Amino acid sequence: MEPSRTSRPATPPVHDPLTASVPLFDPSQLPLRTWCEGGREDAVTGLVAFPDFHSHIPRCLAAALEAGRLVALAIGDVDGLKDHVERTNSTNPTSYGHLAGNEVMATVGATTREWFREQPLDSGCAATFGGDEVILAAVVDDAAQFHQALGILRDRLGAALPVTVSFGLMFVTAGDLPAQRERGWKHDFTNTLLATVDRTLFTHKAARRAGGGPGGIIAVTRPPQLAEAALAGPDPMVLLPLPAASDTAHVVARPERIGGRDFLLLPCRGPVGQRGAQLRVTFPTGSSKTVVAYALRGQAAVPYAAVTDGVTGVPLTVQGVRDRTPRSVPEDLAAALERAGLDWAAVPAHEQAQILHLVTEAGTAEIRAGRVTAAVDAVAARKGTAR
Repeated sequence: MEPSRTSRPATPPVHDPLTASVPLFDPSQLPLRTWCEGGREDAVTGLVAFPDFHSHIPRCLAAALEAGRLVALAIGDVDGLKDHVERTNSTNPTSYGHLAGNEVMATVGATTREWFREQPLDSGCAATFGGDEVILAAVVDDAAQFHQALGILRDRLGAALPVTVSFGLMFVTAGDLPAQRERGWKHDFTNTLLATVDRTLFTHKAARRAGGGPGGIIAVTRPPQLAEAALAGPDPMVLLPLPAASDTAHVVARPERIGGRDFLLLPCRGPVGQRGAQLRVTFPTGSSKTVVAYALRGQAAVPYAAVTDGVTGVPLTVQGVRDRTPRSVPEDLAAALERAGLDWAAVPAHEQAQILHLVTEAGTAEIRAGRVTAAVDAVAARKGTAR
């Protein structure tokens, strides 16, 4: 007769914290597309192990750039991982050492692997970096689309983890390749790019901690500028759009003196037209100011008076400001002001209201055209008075 299943006391299950903290990944499902093929798997994250990434990626990166492709490099770092581990170890009797950290990184790896499989990439990979970081390297067709896709990964990680993950991001083109290519230049070039992205990430993380802001940011920078590239200006293909109203972007701006004035060049496309676009900018000191961004060689630039020698990048938090002027100024008046190179904002608000009332209340096209001309003359006269 079969023994009764209730005839002996049940053996209590043995809790093995390693089961949750170090899962088993399928090595055939490494997150890579042609890049780093044959690389080994990191046991905790299931991503490409960093030594193999670092061995393969310089050749892959150089070949893609020389073929005229656009390459995205991103480094993600868990926010407050050390605090999370210490807090877990102090409250969970079965947690010790870095088990809680391993569990977080395993989730980071699994989420990143799933996200990577969804991306329409023909070349790229995802690897570990420094134990608690992830590196993404990929050939992309559109910078803005990859930036948005990285935001999706950031949000998924935030939803799956007890902590957030912040990223540094850079887009590289053939114009960023060094002119002088001595022995070992591919590794030196790659290390320079990765170091720039890493510094961007941790500069913004430090500013966030000092200011008490939230984690889970994506900080964008441009590659170190070569003398040859400075003459031609940045390739507009790698510049992201300026943040729309109420949107926030984290960027590293490059100081530059143009026409005797100091500017900060953002890794964003400049606004169309002479009047610029308003942005709310938070500086490394924590102070915030509403400024007007202009387009310089197609790149967004904001005036800045505190740049010192030796500073190559300034971390900024940039927020779009809702601008009511484009909706209140009729198209014909806006076009006339644009042709004349005049700034509508130079006119006081009460005079703006009077001019707009006269233009919009015109009874015929001829009267309206005349009033638009008079409005442009009034703005020009106001500009002359301001001088």
